[in-house]
Amino acid sequence: SCYHDQVPAHPEYGSSSASNWIDPNVCCAEDEPGRGNMKPNPVSNDIILWETNIGAAGVRKYPEPLGWMGAMPVQDIADVGSFWSGYGNIFGDALKSRPRRVDQTLGQQAGFMATRSQILFFDEICPGGFLPPYEDDQQWKGDSLQRHAVEFWSGGFQLFGQCLLNRVLSLDPKRFERQLLYHTANNKQRTKGKKLFVRANDFLGQLHTVKERAEKSIGVE
Repeated sequence: SCYHDQVPAHPEYGSSSASNWIDPNVCCAEDEPGRGNMKPNPVSNDIILWETNIGAAGVRKYPEPLGWMGAMPVQDIADVGSFWSGYGNIFGDALKSRPRRVDQTLGQQAGFMATRSQILFFDEICPGGFLPPYEDDQQWKGDSLQRHAVEFWSGGFQLFGQCLLNRVLSLDPKRFERQLLYHTANNKQRTKGKKLFVRANDFLGQLHTVKERAEKSIGVE
């Protein structure tokens, strides 16, 4: 479920709004006839996300110039706090608490890119270090490749878990569209159930609805 009934897309956003849509060519441009499973000339509402939904997301207001941002799931030890989309028990028994390390809603990223200085920053702030050889064997449990799936390393899961960083999404469509990475295999549509998919425009619209609710809850006009 993508919880469209409990958290509808903001009327100025979403797949049915015809405004504030993301540009599909930023992430997913493909010329005719299309390579492999890549669809040529995609339109905005062709862009979908999987294994995440608004039930696991929230919003947080950061100091300017960031302002309001979408908050994606992180491990409890890394969470700096955000206004959960389910505040006020709007999901009822279907979702009583915010999902954290749940595969269906984790929104596992395909990887990460960082500059040299950012990598060195990770190494400085991450408990036990970020680059091998690790300073603390207890933190990383010995062999760095032992006990961890490929998503932990190539997907960057250690960053928003053990390294205590948070993942945020811009609520500006022009910035949000630049945070999307094309899964060019396009195989998930055949291997995952429809309930695990959500249109990128709808997800962004739902985040704006949560932002509006957060502002009301703290008395912002």
